[in-house]
Amino acid sequence: MPEPRQFGPLAYITAEAIGQPGQRRFRLRAMNETGESATLWLEKEQLTALGDAIENVLKDEDFRYVPSPPDDASQPPVFPLNTTYDFRLAQLSMGVDRDDRQVVLIAADGPDEAEGVTNLRVHFDYPRAHELRGTIINVLAAGRPPCPLCTAPMDPAGHVCVRTNGHNPH
Repeated sequence: MPEPRQFGPLAYITAEAIGQPGQRRFRLRAMNETGESATLWLEKEQLTALGDAIENVLKDEDFRYVPSPPDDASQPPVFPLNTTYDFRLAQLSMGVDRDDRQVVLIAADGPDEAEGVTNLRVHFDYPRAHELRGTIINVLAAGRPPCPLCTAPMDPAGHVCVRTNGHNPH
């Protein structure tokens, strides 16, 4: 596997869902301090795992979030129409730089016959990681509600619950 391209420290990172619940696509959008941007498309399960991993790291590092006063909160940047990197994740690895108190993500797409594998390394501080975790929770919660019996996603019309053997749709 080739050496990851260094994207540099992030000035901004967020998670988003595009589309209607049940048919959504998920992505991470990031912008580094020089204005380059990346859009990393991923599955809901990958986003869930990333959020859980961030939560565990922050808990293990005994991080305490101190929000900025509302007047000091920065506005999200305007992303350019053409991003520097835009690809679907085949693999996402996460690490921690304890010395600099940063989360490190290494994202890789699938092999492309023409270009090979793209690896991208990004890093961001613990406060940004905490904010990203909150965004991930909100993005995931905006989907279809889980069935209280089987935890499968329910459509607005309900679903046939396997815990009731297909009887009494919920």
